[in-house]
Amino acid sequence: MRNKYSKKENLSLWYSYHGMKKRCSNSNCKRYKDYGGRGIEICEEWLKGFDEFAEWAYQHGYKDGLTLERKDVNGNYCPENCEWIEKKAQAYNKRASIIVEYNGISKDLMLWCKELDLKYDTIHHRITHGWDVKRAFETPTQRKSFASICRENGVNPSTAYDRIHKLGWDFEEAVTMKSVGIGANQTTYA
Repeated sequence: MRNKYSKKENLSLWYSYHGMKKRCSNSNCKRYKDYGGRGIEICEEWLKGFDEFAEWAYQHGYKDGLTLERKDVNGNYCPENCEWIEKKAQAYNKRASIIVEYNGISKDLMLWCKELDLKYDTIHHRITHGWDVKRAFETPTQRKSFASICRENGVNPSTAYDRIHKLGWDFEEAVTMKSVGIGANQTTYA
């Protein structure tokens, strides 16, 4: 039963299939080093031909606009490790992704932050500096930056920084007290 699925009528799927093959088996392919060069292989069933791959694809949720995703980025292209997802979702499953478990569910840190409305940079910093995930997620973060607090009070952030670190002022006073003069070697400065 060859050629059940024609290239012309299944062009997007055709490109997915041949792109996968090229990345895994053509050492001249620009992306080979990230796939075949790392030992990523394609299962024997799919290597038999496009029809076998297309049959699986249509039975497992394929439609135009979706992209083939390997659930385990270090795993092979095979039915057990592949699914069809939206392209934007694929950005969360990369070798550089930080997968964390929270409440028994494992996800990319960026997805958790988006879902829980957390500041990614703050949470990333906490986790990479030894905080456990529960504490990192559940400890409130300062929603406003130092600079934005200063600006809200009409104080230049560098002035407030100098007040705290060079003059020993407390935070509240440093970010709320307006400057009297121009500063730096000119008239009065408070």
